[in-house]
Amino acid sequence: MTPPRTPADIARDLEACHPGWVIVWRCWARRFWAFPCWITTDPEAVEAERPQDLLALMHEIELQQPTPGGHPYPPLHPGRRLPAA
Repeated sequence: MTPPRTPADIARDLEACHPGWVIVWRCWARRFWAFPCWITTDPEAVEAERPQDLLALMHEIELQQPTPGGHPYPPLHPGRRLPAA
């Protein structure tokens, strides 16, 4: 039997699928946090309680501040989907 995935595991998977972002699980706040690494002037981190909400916020940032080479960063694992939390 596979052990349940922790929020930290989910954060690592999200970061692996979204190059250009640093994504962590802030256990003390019980929230996911993401920082856009390509924005050099006043970058703002986003945070959310659920992974899907974090992804939506990340998408908004990517639309406002296009990533180098276009939007979005290609996933490292094409076709790989993360389970809903």
